[in-house]
Amino acid sequence: MDDTLIPPPESSASSLTPSRRQQSWGALVSIIVIVCMVVVGAFYAWGKRIAEVRYYQDQGTMSTTTAQ
Repeated sequence: MDDTLIPPPESSASSLTPSRRQQSWGALVSIIVIVCMVVVGAFYAWGKRIAEVRYYQDQGTMSTTTAQ
């Protein structure tokens, strides 16, 4: 057997924390995900509002055409 010593794996707090470059990428990805969610929610609300306006416009035109 070989009696050479193998150093134990580094377990200090500095090895467990991500580097500054990894942290900046993580923050950037988080911001992009949040912005995308806000944009999707805005389009969803806008589409729902357009659908409601069209529904009420259709109801108004149907009542005037059937009343004549």
